[in-house]
Amino acid sequence: MIFTFLLLLKPALDCVEGGEWRYFWAVLPAWLLDVLIAHTTWALVFGWPHRGEWTISDTLERIVSEHKHPRWLLAAAIAQEINAISPTGNHIKAMT
Repeated sequence: MIFTFLLLLKPALDCVEGGEWRYFWAVLPAWLLDVLIAHTTWALVFGWPHRGEWTISDTLERIVSEHKHPRWLLAAAIAQEINAISPTGNHIKAMT
């Protein structure tokens, strides 16, 4: 499940943030997997998402900006990698 999400993440970000509409096919499956992972596997590592946090990126925004989470360094490293593949370079705005 996570591997499939990682394969879909780059084309989905290219479509949504970069306007590359040829990758529209990746957006819905990536978003569905993102929500599913955020409420299962991701919740085991970083805790249950807070109200309004539907995706992994939402949870990363909170954790990175608060600097209080015990796994803050891991969250910051993941956020940095997501920003590196994002066409805008600031998908996780707390990192910029």
